[in-house]
Amino acid sequence: MQSNSSFILIVLFLIASGFNISAQHLNNSHIAFVIPEKDLLPESIAYDSIKNEFYIGSTRKGKIMKVTKDGSHEDFILRNQEGLWMVIGVKIDSKRRHLWVCSSGGDNLEGYTRKDDEEGRPAGVFKFNLDTGKLIKKYVLDTPGEVHFFNDLIIAKNGDVYVTHMFSEHALFKISKTENQLKKVWSSDIVKYPNGMTLSDDESKLYIAHSEGITMMNTADNKTEAVKVPQGLNISRKASIDGLYFYQNSLIGIQPDIKTVQQFELDITGTKIISAKPLEVNHPMMNNPTTGELIDDQFYYVANAQFGSFNEDGSLFPSEKLYEVCILQLQLKNQ
Repeated sequence: MQSNSSFILIVLFLIASGFNISAQHLNNSHIAFVIPEKDLLPESIAYDSIKNEFYIGSTRKGKIMKVTKDGSHEDFILRNQEGLWMVIGVKIDSKRRHLWVCSSGGDNLEGYTRKDDEEGRPAGVFKFNLDTGKLIKKYVLDTPGEVHFFNDLIIAKNGDVYVTHMFSEHALFKISKTENQLKKVWSSDIVKYPNGMTLSDDESKLYIAHSEGITMMNTADNKTEAVKVPQGLNISRKASIDGLYFYQNSLIGIQPDIKTVQQFELDITGTKIISAKPLEVNHPMMNNPTTGELIDDQFYYVANAQFGSFNEDGSLFPSEKLYEVCILQLQLKNQ
């Protein structure tokens, strides 16, 4: 048994060595609900504020599950319905009763056989009726030799939809409510692998997470600039952000590879991060946390997408090595 003095010496050594003890584990989240279907490999979660229901998108099954307010769950959009591939970003327009889905081909999808370098990779944005599950319209990119991937989307108050795209081209697309067509807003060699997005409360600014940090786009003229970060804050490469959310003049970001949820306070211009506060680090249920849903002061997020659960031959781990899908709930206020 180790003496107290020895323990104190070890702690002092770790602190002197720059080891941030408090940052290694910070568990403020609670389990909101679980889904027993272990092999969903979910990337996304969305919330219907009118019916108080959650929707979970599966990359493995190419389907979307609905979780009702009493905790029961069922398939809502069926496997490969209307040509769905992996379900990536999912967002809900509760007012207009629309379910918007980013879907792309990829090896996570059970039974997927297309090869990027030979046949290219398809991707689409699907618009479903939220009450019936029927397809309203889909916008598909599928060109031989081109690798497409629609990653995430955000819905403006007027019904416009912004969509991030990566691989063959790192770009931002928009589906205008009035034109109802998929149009490219811009493409970039600097904004690599654009991912999660969020709009400021007044919707004048669109924030886009990508592999090199966060870019802000002025929605009035589509001009972009990199969001400045304080020295020592790393939000790129292995620490890059997946899901991104605007909350009280700050950004909530999920960093999958470092198993962290952080809050980034913005300056008055909204173009600079002035401080960062970890909200969750290395929760026991975290295994590739991805995206979430902000509901007032509560943040719900996918804790365990389990994307690394494949054998060398490409087969998925057996059930005993997988875990039930876990959705964590984090209280933001007073954190």
